[in-house]
Amino acid sequence: MNTLRKINALVKYEITNFRRGKLIWVIAALYIFGIQQVISSMHLGGRLFLSIVQLISVSWLPLNLIMVPILLLCMNIGQSHNDIFKVMDVSDREIRLSKIATLSIIQGFVLFSNIIILVALGVICKVSIRYFLYQSIGYIINTILFLLVCSSIGLFIGETICKYIGEVGGVITVILVFLILCNFYKTSNVIVPLINIRTFPGVFDVISYDKSYLYHNILWLLISFILLMVPNVCQYRKKESRKNKLLPMGAIVLAGIFCIYLGRGIYLMRPSFYQIGKKNEAMENKNSNNKYDTFFAESNCGYYVDKYTMNLHLNNKLKNDCEMEVKVKGSGVNSLELGLYEKLKISKIEVEGKEANFKRNNHSFIVNLPREYKNDELINMKVSYEGEINTNWFQGQKLFYVRNNSFFLADVFEWYPKLNDSTDKEYSINIKYVGKTKIYSNLNGESQAEQYKFQGKDKEVVLISGNISERKYKDYLFIGNEEYINNDNECDASIDAARATNNSVKKILLTPSIPGTTKMDKPYEKAFLHPLN
Repeated sequence: MNTLRKINALVKYEITNFRRGKLIWVIAALYIFGIQQVISSMHLGGRLFLSIVQLISVSWLPLNLIMVPILLLCMNIGQSHNDIFKVMDVSDREIRLSKIATLSIIQGFVLFSNIIILVALGVICKVSIRYFLYQSIGYIINTILFLLVCSSIGLFIGETICKYIGEVGGVITVILVFLILCNFYKTSNVIVPLINIRTFPGVFDVISYDKSYLYHNILWLLISFILLMVPNVCQYRKKESRKNKLLPMGAIVLAGIFCIYLGRGIYLMRPSFYQIGKKNEAMENKNSNNKYDTFFAESNCGYYVDKYTMNLHLNNKLKNDCEMEVKVKGSGVNSLELGLYEKLKISKIEVEGKEANFKRNNHSFIVNLPREYKNDELINMKVSYEGEINTNWFQGQKLFYVRNNSFFLADVFEWYPKLNDSTDKEYSINIKYVGKTKIYSNLNGESQAEQYKFQGKDKEVVLISGNISERKYKDYLFIGNEEYINNDNECDASIDAARATNNSVKKILLTPSIPGTTKMDKPYEKAFLHPLN
């Protein structure tokens, strides 16, 4: 009890000091300015459109604005030390606990303010509880992580760097930390920036709840732990024996090793660049052997795919056994080239039930046929493959991906063997998917337990799943983000966009953004895709 009274008195002492200073008021002013900027950014079609997903997409802004003053505040607390504490018989451990408690109170006000703003906006937008909880998880986690990391870094700077190289060196370190951890000017999310939000987020998927996101957050928690422990070992335990230091030192070493493991994992899970383009662009670049370009078959290649039968397994990877009926429309065809994303590894190709030789060529593969096929002959081929799909475009803009709780596969992306031509194909797709979210497609489908089946004819296939729902409005079926499909103005804008393309379909998918809206020569016949940024 005596220890708690001392800590409580020290906390009151620290808070009283900062109430007299300017940093607290600077933090409050910058935070309010950041929230005002966030609200100002919420526009849709030239009008103010409040939404939770837009709040989360720029929620890093107010936190980034207060990062430097928070780091300075934590640094000042870290370096504060009064000789009178020694006279009062206050131990180093009690002083340090009081500093951590003081920071917890100050940071708690920031977290509380962020949560209040989120809840208030959720009430104003009248979103469902399920949608609100899903979207708020990452928002709250990012805020807590930001506050914990800034506190530990600031304390470390104050207790260690300021002690050895002075306060000026501490301020310079704070500025360097800000430049490294802030979201400004960053074009990708790997280990930095600290707040893991898409660089150019869309309304579909702002925070990616995947293994990379988990690793990122655990990594920074461990770094915070190390920064808190190092001064404790080096400074506050000088009087203790080497034996008593072994446990904290061992914990620091283990945490460091785990950080290396997590950092390597995050690096390996980083998105792969994918250059999505139109057919004319790809043909112009074909001779340059650009491995990033989308595959398009030559118009006079002499064959086309008439029918697909797929057995898909989707979790964190895509696995597919794809059977195709390829029809010859020329003569003298003895090999086939079809597009398939380069990260998808082919295990076997069969032609007429017999294994065939093939070779990879960037985003395509070439199969040697057992004989020469003539006009109107059918080639039955089966391709088995699997792999991870996690692509982005310029400046880190997310494109196509597959995760265990969300995915987006569409347009000219070669997630299955294709020519990217404009012919209608017949599709029969069986999907095994353990995720809790529903799968939507341009094709007609049915589901039972973890099994989905989609069938129909169209030029291409789109598969999409995530924190999305559906709504009937003016005889149209809208599928997408809950806040947008429940907004009549947004639905009317999507209907106008569909009619402008002479598309008479009654199914509209509000999808993640595709550069240039679409790269297909002709649009889908069974649905209209309306990408939203």
